[in-house]
Order: sequence, then C-alpha cells, then structure tokens
Amino acid sequence: MGPASNTDPKAQKILVAVRTILAQNGYMGTTISLVAKEAGVSRGLLHYYFKNKDEMLAQVIKENMEVSITMIAFVFEQHHTPQGYAKGITELLRGVMENDPDFLSLFFEGFAVARHSKIVNQELAMLYGKFRNALETCLKKAEARQIIHPGLPVEALAAIITGMIDGMGLQLLTEPDLSQNLILWESIETAIVDLLCKDR
Repeated sequence: MGPASNTDPKAQKILVAVRTILAQNGYMGTTISLVAKEAGVSRGLLHYYFKNKDEMLAQVIKENMEVSITMIAFVFEQHHTPQGYAKGITELLRGVMENDPDFLSLFFEGFAVARHSKIVNQELAMLYGKFRNALETCLKKAEARQIIHPGLPVEALAAIITGMIDGMGLQLLTEPDLSQNLILWESIETAIVDLLCKDR
C-alpha cells in the first residue's frame, strides 16, 4: 500500500532501511528479509507498507526527486545572477557527490530497473518530468526578470541542464576522482552561465 504518510515513523524507519540495503546491495541483491532485518521489523509489517522491491525503489526515487526539486528551487531563491545560478547548481551536484553518493547511485539504479518494471518506470517518468518542469519554472521567472538571456527556448534549456546534471552525475559515480578536479567544477559553472546568457 506504500507508506501511509511522510510523518509515519514506522514508514520512515523502513524507508531508511530500504535506502541502505538498496545502496549497499543494488536492486538485484536486495531482499525483503534483508530490509526487514535492517529496519528491525517483521516481514509482515514490511509487506503492509510495500508489496515488493519495485515499490520500495519507487518510493526511494520519489523522496530523492522531491529533495532535488526543493534544492533546485532554493538555488533560484538564494541567487540573483546567472553566475549565482550556475554556482548553486554546480555546488548541489558536488555536494551530493561528495557527501551522499548513494543519492545518485539509487537514482541510476532506478533507470536500470525501469526498463523491466512498470511501477518504477511510471514513477521515474512522472518525477523526472516534475523536476524538469520545476527547473523550467525557475528559469522562466529569471528570464521574465531579465536576469538571464538564453539563446534557447527555456523549455529546451531546462532539459539540457537536467541532462548535464545527470550526465555529470553518472561520470562522477563511475570515476569518483573527478570530483577532486577543480577545473572540472569551474568549467561546469562556465558552461551553465554560457547557456543562460547568449551574449556573454
């Protein structure tokens, strides 16, 4: 049936266990028994909240994406220049990579599972669109205030920046040492600013 609410302590305890086991073992190595043991609950209680692994992964992706949407909105609230937006977006990716790489690992795990799971595919598609739309809304507001002057339609710009974030995230997971390359982070910022301002 899925977690009753975000404030349900048992649901949150189980979700933390789901996140931990999925991050450690991947989707294929995750079992109901392992999650129940990690959460310190019975298999019966676990099944009350989640029917199967697909529902577990879908819920983790949902919470991660909701956090991402909140973070991207925060960047546009706190900064008021193209350089500030670029720096904020880059720092978000860098912070996640350095402090919580499981956040990205679970997201990409979802992509792999979505090919075979209708539940995960539907959740991922819906939430992915929600993130892109949130970024597009922020960009439209910035354009209306004449803070940014993109040479591309904002809708396309949101999709491209989302793709940059995903692509860099995948590279950084594959080659973690890249996260120590300061020139890389500076170049990402520059690339985003160039997208935001065609006449720069």
